[in-house]
Amino acid sequence: MTGGRIDFVTGAPEKYAHLVDAVATGPERLRDVLRGVSAGVLRTEPADGSWSPARILAHLVVGTQKNSVFIYRIATMTDPERMPFDESEESERLKNANPESLLSAFEKAVGETVAVLSHTPDAGWGRPGRKRGMRRSLRQEVESMASHFDEHIAELKRLLGK
Repeated sequence: MTGGRIDFVTGAPEKYAHLVDAVATGPERLRDVLRGVSAGVLRTEPADGSWSPARILAHLVVGTQKNSVFIYRIATMTDPERMPFDESEESERLKNANPESLLSAFEKAVGETVAVLSHTPDAGWGRPGRKRGMRRSLRQEVESMASHFDEHIAELKRLLGK
C-alpha cells in the first residue's frame, strides 16, 4: 500500500492507506526483531517480572486474532460488540508454542485484517463497534492495532537488546 493512493473505483482505502500499511507491516517488523533469537531466549522470564518475549508474542497473536474478527464485524455489521475473551489465559497457554507457529498465526490474522481493510471504502472507516462497552470507529480500532504493534515490537527490541 505504501507509495500511493488506492484506486477509487475498487472502493479500497485512500485516506486510510497509511493505517492499513502500518498494520500490514507488523509481521515483517516482528520477524525482523525475532530473527536469530532461539526459542529458549524467547521463553526467558525477565528479572523484573515483566512478560517474556514469548509471552509478548503470544499476546500479539491472541489480541490480533480477536481484533481481526472485531474489525471484520465492524466493517460488515451494524454496531457489533467485540466478543469477550480471557487474554491472559489464552496468551499463557500459547507462550510455550513453537515461535514460528506463533509468527505464522500472527501473519495470518494480520493478513485477514488487511484483506478486509483493503476493500473498505473511506466512508466505511467511521463505522462503529463496541469494545468493553466503549463505542469505537473502525479507524480508531485500526489505529489502536497499529499502535499496539509498535508498542510491543519496541518492547521486544528492548528485551532482546536489538
